[in-house]
Amino acid sequence: MKLVFAVALVLLNALFSPIYSQDFEDFTIDKEVIIFLKKQFKDLKDFQLGIKVKNDDNQLYLDSIEYSSWFVGDFNDDGLNDLFVTGNQKKENVTYLIIAKEEADVFELVHVQPMIVEGDLNIPIIEETKNGPLIIYKQFATEQKLTTVKGREVKYPKIFSDYYKMGFIRKDTLVYKFNGIIEYNSMPSKIPLRYLQLHSYCQFGGCPDYIIKIDSSGRIIINNIKNTNSEPGIQKSTCELSVFLKLQQLLQYLKLDKLEMKFGDSSADKANALQIARQNSITYKIMDYQQGGTLGLELLYDYLNELQKNAVWE
Repeated sequence: MKLVFAVALVLLNALFSPIYSQDFEDFTIDKEVIIFLKKQFKDLKDFQLGIKVKNDDNQLYLDSIEYSSWFVGDFNDDGLNDLFVTGNQKKENVTYLIIAKEEADVFELVHVQPMIVEGDLNIPIIEETKNGPLIIYKQFATEQKLTTVKGREVKYPKIFSDYYKMGFIRKDTLVYKFNGIIEYNSMPSKIPLRYLQLHSYCQFGGCPDYIIKIDSSGRIIINNIKNTNSEPGIQKSTCELSVFLKLQQLLQYLKLDKLEMKFGDSSADKANALQIARQNSITYKIMDYQQGGTLGLELLYDYLNELQKNAVWE
């Protein structure tokens, strides 16, 4: 009798206990996912699973690929299952990654979106690989229009399905690394850093104007030119080894397609002039206006800001 009572208590406890991060794999239906999201995150009270499409023909495409609006997998390679969801909120399609933590009932909500968003129908799809899940973000337009290119009228998007009423525009492959969403790089560099230099300023004045340089040994020099929290002039510091190694890893993972790159509108006020020099004598020069470059560059700027705040300057 005591054994039966004990078993009953265990079953009741399992039934009514809250679902924690390591139990994501137990989700079987949409309702379980929605209950979890609305319980854990106040910002998702009006979130509904599923992509809202423009017309029934678009829905045929989603049905043809057996689209699922949620996925469970280990996105950050920490041994814990995470939850990826796509839905609509405030009349917009949105995507989130819920990162599990070691502590019970503790999660990190990460908004997932590529740097460039085009078209009016965006469909994130998960691709499972031996190195973990990838987020394939496909962007479509639901109408084909005539546009002028070099004086000639052409149809855009060029690839368009009349059956599904949608045309392919672009595809972005994203991954969760370095505590954020970044462009996937299938072949990260293995070349060590020679130096990194960032000149951050506003073309029309007003914002902090400074140059920060980090060499191959982790030594930091910052030149506070004007409008910074520090007195104008040069200050020096040294990265902690663990911090410098993480910076090296991020720089090696950044997807750098050309030696010279420009992002954004050159008439924008905010500007970042970045140089990444590697020990094979190759230097990448990036001009990034209004910080509109890549997700990877945004992560780098955030990392450098934190490094400045935590450094012991001399």
